[in-house]
Amino acid sequence: MNKVVLLSTRRLPPTYFDQVREDLGDQNLTIDVVGWVAPSAWVADKVNTFTLIGPGRMPSEPAPEPEPATEPTDEAPDAVIAPEAVADPETVVEDEAKVAPAAAQVAAAADEVPVSKPAATKPRPTGAKRVVKAVEWRARKARKVAGKMLPPAIKGSRPVKFLRGQRATSDLGKTYWDRVLSRRDVLSTIDQADVVIALDAGAIWAGWNLGQRKASTPVVLGLPAARRELDMMKAPTT
Repeated sequence: MNKVVLLSTRRLPPTYFDQVREDLGDQNLTIDVVGWVAPSAWVADKVNTFTLIGPGRMPSEPAPEPEPATEPTDEAPDAVIAPEAVADPETVVEDEAKVAPAAAQVAAAADEVPVSKPAATKPRPTGAKRVVKAVEWRARKARKVAGKMLPPAIKGSRPVKFLRGQRATSDLGKTYWDRVLSRRDVLSTIDQADVVIALDAGAIWAGWNLGQRKASTPVVLGLPAARRELDMMKAPTT
């Protein structure tokens, strides 16, 4: 039975792991995941292990479905109202006459309850706090002005978006790799893998470093490359 380790910095749905087995041509494949982001739902029945090394928490196990209620076999008899349970009209009038004075006393007591005054306004900062608030306000205003000075056509252009995405991916890739190195359980799981697969751009840096550390284990980018490696392992040697 082959074992693969998936390196991912994106949120993966449970159905993705069914697709992984189908794309790799092995329904009995053992899958271990090292994820920066928790999956979108419960995946314990889809993978061998899912190790979360980023922020957040793993989704909880779904509650079991309630059992359907059993219907009674015999119909319940119609309810019978005893004559003595019905109050006479005169008794009802008497009870209303007794309750009316008490209701009037409650209403009068409610009128005497003092109305709470509105909360006092928050005092303005003074001294050093006032200086700090002023500096923060000017910094926010300067950022807004700087953003407005750049034409929208440039801010939304493909080169600018590409550079921003590359910078964010690079920072995430380095952080992801540092977290992998700091986890002995993750390194132990990777050492037992037949193939290590980096699924996205954020995991490429970790995959490259793992390939330099252990040349005997194939480290590839994407599922098609992993399929070729697994097919080569299954091929008979001559």
